[in-house]
Amino acid sequence: MQPINQIISKKLNMTTDFEMRLVREYRCEGCGNLVKVYRMKYPVGPKKGQWFEGKKGCDCELLEIVRREQAEANAARMKRIFEENSLINPSLREASFENFEPGEFREAYERAKKYVEEFDINKPKNLLFQGTFGTGKSHLSVSIAKAIAQKGYSSIFISTPKLLTKIRNTYNKDSELSEEQIINALANADLVVFDDIGAEGMANEYGKPSSWALQKIFEIIDQRSGKHNIFTTNLSSAEFEATKDLQRIFSRMMMNSEPIIMNGPDYRKRKFLREAKGNV
Repeated sequence: MQPINQIISKKLNMTTDFEMRLVREYRCEGCGNLVKVYRMKYPVGPKKGQWFEGKKGCDCELLEIVRREQAEANAARMKRIFEENSLINPSLREASFENFEPGEFREAYERAKKYVEEFDINKPKNLLFQGTFGTGKSHLSVSIAKAIAQKGYSSIFISTPKLLTKIRNTYNKDSELSEEQIINALANADLVVFDDIGAEGMANEYGKPSSWALQKIFEIIDQRSGKHNIFTTNLSSAEFEATKDLQRIFSRMMMNSEPIIMNGPDYRKRKFLREAKGNV
């Protein structure tokens, strides 16, 4: 193998050896490689004859580029997983932190953003958004799920009524999905948002909570124990005490959860009235 000074001389088409001296060696803390620092003279140009230092053996810059590209590719893959597996109402598809109007829910907004900032896959933590219709609980939850996906984690946003419908459809012999596939996708995600947990969409033909629906939701949430979850519900704590099945679900929802109460006027109605007033 040719000495480096001969290689450099050949590349520069020089007739004399390239003058260089090994100054020091050290182990790079970043990549772990042995770094050799050379003192060399500029062979040509205005600085010809002047000394400068150069090094070889350190891959930190290259490794950083690789890490950055891997992170971007992973974030794109997680975004695709989010889009392919989530069940989101059309009105929420464009929801984000940027287009959320906090109003009187500034604290809820800040706590939601903090959840994203402090997200640690090894320290599972839940959020429980509880309050009246139309206050922005789902909007903030979608915003969190999207932001987590952008950080390179797998996240899924599930409208609970839509989830139950999707599971029921697997019982059809022509279904391309099985119930097990759906549940496994939820079980393996880094974060799952269970939106709109309550009696709506879970009722039987008599308008009462379906035992099958409540049992299924309990099983799925129970399986998510010890992982990151977000729950939204319009039901009050007292309403969760109505049946034993709802009590069990609420008990699981409260485990390791930070409650965020959002009671107030319907945001959608406020926006409609504001826009209508502006068009008068």
